[in-house]
Amino acid sequence: MACVDGFTVSEVSGLRSPVVIMAFTGWSDTGTVTTDVASHLIEAFDAERFLTVDPEDYYVFTDTRPHVRIDEDGVRALDWPDNEGFAARLPDNDHDLVIVRGVEPNLRWRTFSERLSDVVATFEPSLVCTLVARPAATPHTRPIPVTGSSADPRLSAKYGLGRSLYQGPTGILGVLHDSLRRRGAGLISLAAGVPHYLNVEENPAATLALLRALQPVIGVAPPEGDFEDEIERFTSRVEEASRGDTQIGEYVRTLEEHYGEDREPEAESGGDLPSADDILRDVEDFLRGSNDR
Repeated sequence: MACVDGFTVSEVSGLRSPVVIMAFTGWSDTGTVTTDVASHLIEAFDAERFLTVDPEDYYVFTDTRPHVRIDEDGVRALDWPDNEGFAARLPDNDHDLVIVRGVEPNLRWRTFSERLSDVVATFEPSLVCTLVARPAATPHTRPIPVTGSSADPRLSAKYGLGRSLYQGPTGILGVLHDSLRRRGAGLISLAAGVPHYLNVEENPAATLALLRALQPVIGVAPPEGDFEDEIERFTSRVEEASRGDTQIGEYVRTLEEHYGEDREPEAESGGDLPSADDILRDVEDFLRGSNDR
């Protein structure tokens, strides 16, 4: 077991050119969709942990605070920001699987990315896929769109992806793409468009859409568990909120009319519809209230 810059790595032998899936809470994880996908993969494929990262040097704890909880024995426990790596062997597949799940650091991004990229490169991965969930003008009544991109024309053609043309501020995934690219890794990204007025703690519909999009990447269909039941309950709560507020209903219908277009819908009458921020507050208040019932 080796430890460098807070990265503690246990030996994992015999992985067959694994596919690496990476997800981090923070800027690129609306509704914890990507990290929920990673957690589901870890459980579904019985993955074993091989990597932990000491959070001490990578976080400002007044910004990314540890969480206090009561454990099963009624004892108060403290959870620090976790960055972990897991390995799963897929005997019926050509490739094994590595899953990296974490919390976007506040500090030392270059060191963090270099160390994590070093660990990933030791497995000689066949592909690295980063997961993104971002707010989109998508109504909850329509399928969640999942798009993909790659800077590698060969991978774009193989997986039917677009070319990555984004320029601007980036998160930890963008820094990891750079450090992994310099190590020769093949890189793609999959992004789910999450209804921007449902900025709540989870969105099972978006999680399932992203999970299904991973099938051609992983090479096998990940088990879906109870997602359909969770989606039904979640949708019922959102529909109840829509029925109880005519402005929300009107806004959702406007989103439906523009579904599939790459722009935000506008109120044709010059302001009869509420702003997205107003809708967001109303729906968040309702959903959080329903969780307390």
